[in-house]
Amino acid sequence: MAERLLLIEDDHSIARFVEMALEELPGLQLTNVRSLADARAALAQGGWRLVISDLMLPDGSTESLLREGLALQAGAPPWVVFSAGLNAQRHELLSGLGVRRILHKPVALSALLDSVSQLLSAAAPVAESGPTEAVADPVQQHFGGDRALFEAFLSGCIERFSDDIAQGDAACARGDAAELRRAAHGLKAVLQLIGQPALSALARELEDSAAAGGLDAAGWERLVQGLLALGVQRR
Repeated sequence: MAERLLLIEDDHSIARFVEMALEELPGLQLTNVRSLADARAALAQGGWRLVISDLMLPDGSTESLLREGLALQAGAPPWVVFSAGLNAQRHELLSGLGVRRILHKPVALSALLDSVSQLLSAAAPVAESGPTEAVADPVQQHFGGDRALFEAFLSGCIERFSDDIAQGDAACARGDAAELRRAAHGLKAVLQLIGQPALSALARELEDSAAAGGLDAAGWERLVQGLLALGVQRR
């Protein structure tokens, strides 16, 4: 019988990366939900062997689920949380709430596979994976040297980026800083995964600015032009 894994991730590209990565491990059945509400309903059904979750979702933080004791109750599956920019205090908090692994975005393929394999095979101690050492080739850094996997992921990202641009354009037109923050947040890790650190840094700046209530339309346009240079189509 397949082991059921729950992925809580609203970004389509990151979800696809996890799905493609876990194809390396046989006997797994991955279910993806994209909001706290859907995650809560899925967890209530039970039967999960592992939960992998982003920290920031459209309707709030996964931390709210963890504060309900969902990773600490008897029979709870081990939890893996990935996010970017967590400080030592947040690490300690998440570990105290039952998180077994904390992976830093962008997550390297090897770190993700190792964490899943270890947590499924035996009770593993609380641990964290630090940022991987930067190398020039994203295929080696994040995809374990599997260029075919990288190319397939990149192709899906190029298609998805058109939706991200449309989301950010609409947010700028409405003056909606929260929506622009969500668009930038999703792009930040994906751009790092595909070897575009400069664009990723720009997305991070936009996210930080929007989180503070600012709406940097000029910065968004610079990011869009970078995406168009990758072959993305603007609607």
